[in-house]
Amino acid sequence: MLPISACIITLNEEDNIERCLSSLDFVNEIIVLDSGSKDKTESIAKKKGAKVVQRKFDDYVSQKNHVISLAKGPWILTLDADEELSPALKEEIKSLFKDGEPSEDGFLIPRLTMYMGKWIRHGGWYPNYRARLFQKSHGKFVGGKVHEAVELSGKRKKLKEPVFHYSYENLFDHVSFINRYSELAATEKFGKGKRTGLFLALLEAGYKSFWMYFVRFGFLDGRRGLILAIMGFYYNFLKYTKVFEMRLAEKEKKTDN
Repeated sequence: MLPISACIITLNEEDNIERCLSSLDFVNEIIVLDSGSKDKTESIAKKKGAKVVQRKFDDYVSQKNHVISLAKGPWILTLDADEELSPALKEEIKSLFKDGEPSEDGFLIPRLTMYMGKWIRHGGWYPNYRARLFQKSHGKFVGGKVHEAVELSGKRKKLKEPVFHYSYENLFDHVSFINRYSELAATEKFGKGKRTGLFLALLEAGYKSFWMYFVRFGFLDGRRGLILAIMGFYYNFLKYTKVFEMRLAEKEKKTDN
């Protein structure tokens, strides 16, 4: 077993967690930080040899930093429950520790996403490098309510092989995700003083869709690339329109007072 602590946060992930944990059979420790799952997530995780800890969810950054703090190993490997290490990535990570611990302080790993039954390689979805494997003393999560990421200090290197990401069960799941995350993103932007109107919402959404489909070659992913570009438009339009709605509510509140 390698001196790596795999860290995962969960909430009702019984459909994903076994696949995720099965890809971690070479690490010394697996810690699952659960925030009150009502399904079989906890029992499945324990069956796969993970240490399961309960903590009420506050935000992604805090939750992910907390699970890292529980790790005993010198190296951290972070995954989401709907991800798994590809077989090739497992071998690549093992090779890093073949002659002892690597000299680097952290590694950036690409992510390959499955969408509607096919791997997506364009539109800004791939390679989508993220810091995943790092020395515990050299990495921590930073960010706001959405788009949290590991901040690395020290020497880093990109790995070649990907993490597999199984994103959404179907379009309904994707739309639900967009509604939930656009709410978080809008709240964050409004809290920072962001103000917008419908024209800017359309402009931001249109640019995102154009960028995904043409600039980042989303059209090469066929019909799925087009769907994702449209979803990109919808997410950004919804996010900025919700900021606009919050601004209107703020004005009405001041008027009432």
